[in-house]
Amino acid sequence: NALTRDGSVTALGRHLATLPVDVRIGKMIIFGSVFRCLDAVLTIAAAMSSRSPFLSPMEKREEANKARHAMSVGKSDHLTTLRAYNGWIAATAERRQREYCDKNFLSRSTLRTMADLRKQFAQLLADIGFVEPMSNQNI
Repeated sequence: NALTRDGSVTALGRHLATLPVDVRIGKMIIFGSVFRCLDAVLTIAAAMSSRSPFLSPMEKREEANKARHAMSVGKSDHLTTLRAYNGWIAATAERRQREYCDKNFLSRSTLRTMADLRKQFAQLLADIGFVEPMSNQNI
């Protein structure tokens, strides 16, 4: 918790107060760092701070739903989005991101926004000393 029962600010609260993000996002990224699952948490936090990367065009709604279902991880929207993002990163490294996005009905602009948000969140953590500054290839 950010506050004690008597209203004093906790160590977590002091760190959250320095982050210019929604408290839920701030807690996520701090705990992601503490529990050593930051990479996935940065992606999920970025997804929560932007639109869904999944597209559903009216004329291809059924096809889009099948593509999303094929990518789904259980009943978790967050893990499904994480899988989609990680697939996009892999496709980008192979210079086939357009094909990947078209096949899976994903928005390239939303995925780029998520990548930018991940970098911003990682930099915020570095600024408050929670992680070492990261190079672009590590984010």
